[in-house]
Amino acid sequence: MISLPDSTPKPLRPLLQHGPILLGLLALVFAVFGRVCTGDIWSPVDFEILVDAHHLCQDPWAMFKHVGAWFSQPLLQQVFLAEYRAFGMEYGHYIAVNLLLHALNAFVVYMLVNMLFYRPRLALLAAVLFALGVGQFGRNLLSIAGQESLLLAALHLLVLYLFIRNDFRRDGRITAPYFLLGILIYSLTGLTKASTLSLLGCLVAYKAFFYHARNRRPIFSNDLLIFLLLGLLFQIGQSRWGFRMPTVVSESDGHLIYTLKSVMNVFRYLNLMVFPLQESSLLRDASEAVQALFRFRTVIRALLTVYVLSFSFFGFVFGSRPLRFFIAWTFITLLPLSAQSPGTDWLNITHLYLTSLGFCVVLASGAVGCCNLLGVHRWRQLVPLLVPALFAITAVSLTYRLDNRNRLASQRPAIQELRQETVERIVARPVHLRQTR
Repeated sequence: MISLPDSTPKPLRPLLQHGPILLGLLALVFAVFGRVCTGDIWSPVDFEILVDAHHLCQDPWAMFKHVGAWFSQPLLQQVFLAEYRAFGMEYGHYIAVNLLLHALNAFVVYMLVNMLFYRPRLALLAAVLFALGVGQFGRNLLSIAGQESLLLAALHLLVLYLFIRNDFRRDGRITAPYFLLGILIYSLTGLTKASTLSLLGCLVAYKAFFYHARNRRPIFSNDLLIFLLLGLLFQIGQSRWGFRMPTVVSESDGHLIYTLKSVMNVFRYLNLMVFPLQESSLLRDASEAVQALFRFRTVIRALLTVYVLSFSFFGFVFGSRPLRFFIAWTFITLLPLSAQSPGTDWLNITHLYLTSLGFCVVLASGAVGCCNLLGVHRWRQLVPLLVPALFAITAVSLTYRLDNRNRLASQRPAIQELRQETVERIVARPVHLRQTR
């Protein structure tokens, strides 16, 4: 890390210390994934989102005349409508915002991991792995619809960071600036039920795992109780007055239920982070070696499930407090998203975005720990870094393959026809927008 002289003004120290990390992560994300901004709209859902945004732009504040709008992610909607007024149908601009959000999320990951582990190199490696899409393979970056999950993740991470930092620096005081800012962000954004449950679960896990480090202060302290109460009130309001579907992003999830299969889905998701092969067009076009590997998927997934269970058990028993927390994070962030519609057998890989943070931290912790054990050997100490490097190469290559598939999809006659129809519907009710292509 950068060593700052004692004469450096205190307000500038965090900026000088962590600013280069932020710039480095921004440069890394745009250097690796910048090519995805040169594609075109390929998803029918994205066209639907743009049409909805166009209609809402006629009078964006009219939606707040209905009390339900206050419980339907109002800040997220206004941000997207502002983007629509600026970008129109310019796909590349929306994807550039996606990359920006992803880089900022990676920076918050760095700050959070560094605060809990006190190990800057580990935090930087975890942030780099997260930035390269390890565990979630960049699917959220490649569509306009993916921006909602990126924004939700950014707000989720930011609120969690402010809460924990307030507990570290201000003993969890509810009058401290960190806590008040976290409450304000949480109140304005209106996180979804799944995000709220996983956020509160992570906060409880932090309080429990760092109980002794927090000088044995109560787990359910005033700051956590306020978050719990606010989350409960918001969910009650959302269920009574909120829209059943988001105003801008339209999804047809159907009615979700939790069964024994939901527990199995958690491990199916965890398997996907390590073994990212499932039935898809990418797999059908893959090489013979990849398809041969997929034929042994049942055995591989069974072994991976045993490995995940054993590692989680030994990590909880023998691992450090931060490692236990991020192992718990991996499970907690998946549990609210493990339910499925009756009769379906499909996993939404975009749900792995926040969960992959725990995987990246565990991977970085193991690699850095092994490097430290081999510290007396000049070159051999770098060998453990090959494992995270392999995951990073796999994640980036899969993102590129997804992007190539999307480019082909955007040229299909059905998508071209849908594009023309969308332009006509927008021209029929014009708004002051940039010219579309």
